[in-house]
Amino acid sequence: EKFIAIMQRILVLGGSGYVGQNICHRAIASGKFKVVQSLSRSGQPKSDAIVPSLREALTEKVEWIEGDIFDQKQREEIFSGFDCIISTIGAFGSNEFMERVCGDATIEAARTAADVGVYRFDFILSAQVGRIDLKENSR
Repeated sequence: EKFIAIMQRILVLGGSGYVGQNICHRAIASGKFKVVQSLSRSGQPKSDAIVPSLREALTEKVEWIEGDIFDQKQREEIFSGFDCIISTIGAFGSNEFMERVCGDATIEAARTAADVGVYRFDFILSAQVGRIDLKENSR
């Protein structure tokens, strides 16, 4: 017999950002999840920060959680019971700041997810790193 996991609860880390909002919307639109929640520093984004075409679905169907991804105890409490967590945490700034927010936070989140028994953890990042001039670098 094949084991088929039925995921009912999804948590999007950084769901208040552009990428996170789109992931939340896709989770809702799929109809596969009974619960779609987002954890971010700000909780629910202000109305003008929500992608206009997604506003209705996100404000009505996403449960927004305000929290600190660096708080171990809070992560354990929030992550427990989720089938799937998708991290869309992102930041811009110095390399050190981006490493802490994009790297360290995601690593700690993945470890906590594994510790509390989350079935699946995914990471999506969209950041413009810079432009390479191939002609200049081909010498």
